[in-house]
Amino acid sequence: MTAQSSFVPLWRRRGVRWGVVVAVLFCGFFLAVFQLVYWRATNFILNSLDRSVTEQLELLAARPAEMLPFMIRSRMNGGPAVVTQVGLFSSSGLWQVGDLVTLPNTLPLDGHAHDATGGEAEMHLRAAGRILPNGQILVAARDAAEILEVRDDFVHAATLVVAPALVMSLVGGIAIGMLSERRLRGINTTAERIIGGDLTLRLPVDGSGDDLDRLCIIVNRVLDRLEAGIEALRSAGENIAHDLRTPLTALRVRLERAIIVIGSEAAAARPIEQAIDSVDQALSTITALLRIADIQHGVRVSAFAVLDLPPLLEETAEIFRPLAEERGISLSVVVTRTAQIEGDRALIIEALANLVDNAVKFTPDGGRVELSLYGPPARVVLSVADTGPGIPFDMRQSVLRRFFRLDGSRTSQGSGLGLSMVKAIADLHQGELKISDGNPGCVVQLIFPTIGPTIGPALD
Repeated sequence: MTAQSSFVPLWRRRGVRWGVVVAVLFCGFFLAVFQLVYWRATNFILNSLDRSVTEQLELLAARPAEMLPFMIRSRMNGGPAVVTQVGLFSSSGLWQVGDLVTLPNTLPLDGHAHDATGGEAEMHLRAAGRILPNGQILVAARDAAEILEVRDDFVHAATLVVAPALVMSLVGGIAIGMLSERRLRGINTTAERIIGGDLTLRLPVDGSGDDLDRLCIIVNRVLDRLEAGIEALRSAGENIAHDLRTPLTALRVRLERAIIVIGSEAAAARPIEQAIDSVDQALSTITALLRIADIQHGVRVSAFAVLDLPPLLEETAEIFRPLAEERGISLSVVVTRTAQIEGDRALIIEALANLVDNAVKFTPDGGRVELSLYGPPARVVLSVADTGPGIPFDMRQSVLRRFFRLDGSRTSQGSGLGLSMVKAIADLHQGELKISDGNPGCVVQLIFPTIGPTIGPALD
């Protein structure tokens, strides 16, 4: 993944979203259970209070009216174990006897328990009242503070439990999401490398057998068939190139013998020489194809060694300087640092030679070609810049394909394999090939990872 795509805002990370979802679901479930338990507990206590109040009311109301004051006083003398308050009031609401001295104003006198406020401290009560046959009002009540205490206990318990549970569920959800995200990140990284051309890679399979695992297995099977097809096509091309090289070489030898027989001054010699040039072009193309195949198969990795790059630039420039001077082209080398890479010396020179050859070939007379070496400490950039016509932006990927040639280059010699070979060499060395504007002209960069210490400024 690129540095730009690897940074994801916190709120867009899959793990964080999973953590929030799990935390919300857990808290919602916990609050629902809490509400259910709270409702059941308070309802049970409320029913117990109501049953106690109504039973006490009915028990006293069943006694003769003349005995009620005595029974209420006797009940009050029973001590603190008596928790139900009872009050007997006149028909006008005046207190007569009992430990409930105030008649609740809003209490319906229907014999059923209701919420009420009364007593010396204006307590919250569950009370039931009824009018006796002689007109007196009998009220039984009980303090409802138990319900309030239960509610407070539940709220306190929820506060102690919900906060840690919320944190734990959030952390657990994020952990689960991060594990899933890490797996997806591995799949994305592998997929990007496959898109980059490494068809030998396969999406990771962890053996869990889940949907993602099955999808990776299917994609890997597709990649197997794709790689096999491409390899068969590549092998066919290489086999054809091998088979054609021998007869073409024999044909060239026969044509040269024909010139010797008829003499170079004969009228037929010129067409034969042109035929030899065409055969040479075909042999050059076949040789380039086979060389690209060798490079892509990695057969040259065994020849890797530590290379100092500045001398390679100077050596390449010396090869093409006479040709550039004939056309008045300035060919210069600019080295802003030293650097070492691990690679094949002949291949690196071949890549540079291809780039410089193209630059000199397409730069107008009197133009300029510059070879440069620069870059940050961890990597080095070999750059070839010219003042030629450049490469259009929409063609910069196409020119890396085999046999692709721009319209302006079709009249010049070449097979369209030069940049393909340079790209293969860069890939073999774990490098990159980039094409950009030179304003005017074109800039082609080969970027390689460095080894060992570097000297000089690290220029981007």
